[in-house]
Parts: sequence; C-alpha cells; structure tokens
Amino acid sequence: MLQIFCTGLGPVRNQPPTGSSAPFVPLSYTTTVPVVTIGGVAADVQFHGLAPGYVGLYQVNAAVPAGVGSNDAVPVVISVAGVESNPVTIAVR
Repeated sequence: MLQIFCTGLGPVRNQPPTGSSAPFVPLSYTTTVPVVTIGGVAADVQFHGLAPGYVGLYQVNAAVPAGVGSNDAVPVVISVAGVESNPVTIAVR
C-alpha cells in the first residue's frame, strides 16, 4: 500500500470549517476519485480525501499493482478530472 500526501484534489464531502483539521470520523472523501498509476499501471485507490488530523492536506492510499516489477525509479502519477500531476518516482521491492 502506498500513502500519497498532496494538495489540490478539489472539494470533499464532510468539509471541515476553514482552518480546522480534517476529522477522523467521518472521513472527508474527495467528490472525485483520483486515478493513480504506478509504473504506468492503474492502481486500486483505497482512500481519497483530506488527511485526518491535518489542515488542507490530502491523502491518497493506493495498492501497488501486482504487475509492477522491482525497480528503484517507478513513476507515480495522480490524475483528477483529466488533469495529471507531475510524475514522481518511488522504489518498489
């Protein structure tokens, strides 16, 4: 499981008050499910929303696809509504 922390994923359900941290219960899910690719393979997104306990920080949890081989520089990209992030790399073992 890969935990990605980022900004800019858009509106959420259960929006906390401005300047307040995101709640643990109920979670604040984004209204649009982001698409995550790891090594060019679509990943199963388990969570997408505000990171509980933080202000203005999003968290995306995605399962590393079985087809992604071990490598020191596997690209990861998040896409929301057709807009892609810059790629970052992770090591997969």
